[in-house]
Amino acid sequence: MQAPTRRALESFVLQKKLTPRKLRNLVDVANVAERLSTRSYMEKAELDGIVGRFGVEPDVTTWGDFFAAEIASDHWEKPEAEFEKISETVIFDFIAASLIFSEKPQAFLDSALYEYSDSLAKDSGMRTAEDEEKIHLGILAGYFRQMALSREKLNDADMAFFDSYSVKAKSA
Repeated sequence: MQAPTRRALESFVLQKKLTPRKLRNLVDVANVAERLSTRSYMEKAELDGIVGRFGVEPDVTTWGDFFAAEIASDHWEKPEAEFEKISETVIFDFIAASLIFSEKPQAFLDSALYEYSDSLAKDSGMRTAEDEEKIHLGILAGYFRQMALSREKLNDADMAFFDSYSVKAKSA
């Protein structure tokens, strides 16, 4: 089976901005995003409306396209090792969000998002380490809510990755 074309990445490939290793990292992020999300990035009716109006499908139609394009746009110039670490961190965050917020009451998610907004509103020079943690938790809560991440979609490979990444992060 051939991998789906990532039109969102085509211009980066054509401009030779992505090495094969970076492209593999982005495809990994895209595949995990699409597998763990239970909500479409774009509803079929919305996509059909765009195609009907413009005659062409947009480049970004899935959560995988969105995250791969964001990482490519923001970080294509970074060295391969740093680019890989960024990609792995995003995958880790998807898994962490699934583990943290699944089966929790809505109030827990709402609280994380409120504290995120409160901490983010502070001047960056006035933020404490606790504020930075609240911001990160809020980002995870945003992933969980927007993508409707599901703990049930996690597999053994995800958990092995999560555990090994946690160990790497602690030893770094």
